[in-house]
Amino acid sequence: MSVPPYRPGPFDWRHLDQQAASELWVELIDWVEWLRERYDFGRDIRPCWFRHGALVEELTAAMVAHRSSFQQTKDPYHHGPAAWHYQVLRPMMARMPAITDFEQCTQDTCGFTPARVHTLTTIAEYVDADVRQRSESPESGFFADRDSAAAGAAATLSMEKVITAIDNGTAVAEDPSDDFSAVSLDGARYEYDDEAGQYKRTE
Repeated sequence: MSVPPYRPGPFDWRHLDQQAASELWVELIDWVEWLRERYDFGRDIRPCWFRHGALVEELTAAMVAHRSSFQQTKDPYHHGPAAWHYQVLRPMMARMPAITDFEQCTQDTCGFTPARVHTLTTIAEYVDADVRQRSESPESGFFADRDSAAAGAAATLSMEKVITAIDNGTAVAEDPSDDFSAVSLDGARYEYDDEAGQYKRTE
């Protein structure tokens, strides 16, 4: 089994060309300045936010989720906006100290210095040894473990358990803008059943 080819989207900074990066900067700057003013985040997201790479990535993801949650849908009274606040915005702000360091930054200057990234030269040797000890059969390893975990996953989950799992990061909602979105948990996929009032495993 081989790794499928990756096709980067318009918000993947690592793969953007000059024109795409320029366009995304315009969109992101406008959105972040609106966010800082609207939610009174001027002290939490400092004026030099654009110099903090990790924060740029997080804010980009938050902007994309915001647009997905607030855009017009068939049902104008959907729960997307509420979901964005408690699934994206608040968790991001709570993680702010871990995302970047504003300690040396003021309202007028940026004192942030990115840590120098160094990788040991023995990485090639380590990777070679890791690959050699693995089975040549695609039926073993990660995919077998994943399937095994899915087989042992619960058949149903309550809404409360799903919300808790999303909050602590053990479950991932396919569509954060939908309060009843399908979720992935313990290698299994769950969909909400209106009649049963709970999530049921689909795979």
